Amino acid sequence: MKATELRIGNWVKWNYEESSDGNAYPVEFGYELDDIKNNPNIVKPIPLTEEWLERLGFKIEFRWVNDCRAVKGDFHITLDHDGATVIGYPTSIGMRNKWMFVQDIEYVHQLQNLYYALTGEELNQNKDE
Repeated sequence: MKATELRIGNWVKWNYEESSDGNAYPVEFGYELDDIKNNPNIVKPIPLTEEWLERLGFKIEFRWVNDCRAVKGDFHITLDHDGATVIGYPTSIGMRNKWMFVQDIEYVHQLQNLYYALTGEELNQNKDE
């Protein structure tokens, strides 16, 4: 993961905690981005999973053996057994809707950044988690 990929609000795993569970936190302050830039090994990306899709407000539509499809608004996401993600997003071109497909979204922060770039809205973890 490159430090330049991160923004305030992105979820990452901080390496300074002993617990492998529960060490996922959002980057909250500019000085944290500076710390990550100076020492990128203090964080790890969070793999995008079905659990994280639900945490981020996506609704699971279908489940297969190791795959699932989730939706939030116009975003349609398929996680496949290889860990790759395909995202479909409708774009309006003239009078017709076309679908834009993006591949190789593997991590939570990548999904957060793409969602923000396309909608202008932050994709945050549900408050009731």
